[in-house]
Amino acid sequence: METYPLTQEQIQFFRENGYLTLKGVFTEEEMAELREAAEALLNQRLDPRIEISQNDPEYEKIFVQKVNLWRIDERMRKFALHPRLGKIAAQLAGTTMRIWHDHLLAKMPGDSKPTAWHQDIPYWPHTVGNQLGIWIPLYDVDEQMGCLGVIPKSHTLGVLPAHDFRDLADVFQYLPESMRTPVWLPLKAGDCSVHHGLTLHGANANRSNRPRVAFAIFYMPDGICYTGAGHVVTDGQGFEVGQPLRGELFPIVGEP
Repeated sequence: METYPLTQEQIQFFRENGYLTLKGVFTEEEMAELREAAEALLNQRLDPRIEISQNDPEYEKIFVQKVNLWRIDERMRKFALHPRLGKIAAQLAGTTMRIWHDHLLAKMPGDSKPTAWHQDIPYWPHTVGNQLGIWIPLYDVDEQMGCLGVIPKSHTLGVLPAHDFRDLADVFQYLPESMRTPVWLPLKAGDCSVHHGLTLHGANANRSNRPRVAFAIFYMPDGICYTGAGHVVTDGQGFEVGQPLRGELFPIVGEP
């Protein structure tokens, strides 16, 4: 299965609500391959530009995270640049898409902390567009484990004045009454969720006895430009303010 055709109803739902869940995007065999690669990398100490949470025990209570694994591991590259995901991203955004970066996230059990409610784009050195993320759990994930939650339609509000909200009460001051009910996204292994780069999302602490491990890939429309803000992906790469983020670091992954 090289493609995962989307219906017009799914595309319209995503554009109106800022999120979408997709069932059975990957087979059991593919998920076994992804798990093997991801878990091997989780157990390695990597370069600080890849393992951006290392040496920060408090941050690791939220999650251990590694970025741009596709650049150092062929197995992760297969998934991060997979044409199935690239096509999904391009269809939902309605334009040619490039990879921004991948993100391996492990929310450990025990002394776990919630992931703060946030929008993604304000953290990126990007002009604003239809950036989006595809989130792939390596195992079944539910609310107890810390599955993602989203605020439907919040992407329509644009960039909010604050970027990091510790609880929903902090978020609500910026939301109309109609947007004050989060939707939780439990998923089976092989399923994916997609969220717009301006969709408010977060996760509860992992209250299970198993790690919650997910592989997220973030995509950006061709033509998104560099703003000059600091970011581990672009720091030291020689980009100029206003320059489109293109080239071998950000290959095209899908066309509509």
